[in-house]
Amino acid sequence: MGKGYEENVTVDEGVNEQGVRTQLHFEGDSLITQRTWDAEPHLQYAQQAREATEGQGWGNGRLVAHIPPIEYARFLAIADNAQRMAAIKGWLRENSKFVMFDKYLKR
Repeated sequence: MGKGYEENVTVDEGVNEQGVRTQLHFEGDSLITQRTWDAEPHLQYAQQAREATEGQGWGNGRLVAHIPPIEYARFLAIADNAQRMAAIKGWLRENSKFVMFDKYLKR
């Protein structure tokens, strides 16, 4: 049996419809899957929505946050609703530029 590639090889599968780029890196006898996405359009959307809804309170149709679809898909895999909501709030605390209503994180 061979020992893998003598040189490192990367296969770029391109960007899918959700904006995620998948690259496969063959390094020796290891395969590393790397998935990345461009956060900039999502950050711009969150900033614009934050500015557009400034001054609104709960119940006025106020958006509280924007979670990019690729990230939200991970939360959908959590079956327990309370655990899912805790995971979402934790992610938003770590990625506060996606938050559009600061009071949401204080609840």
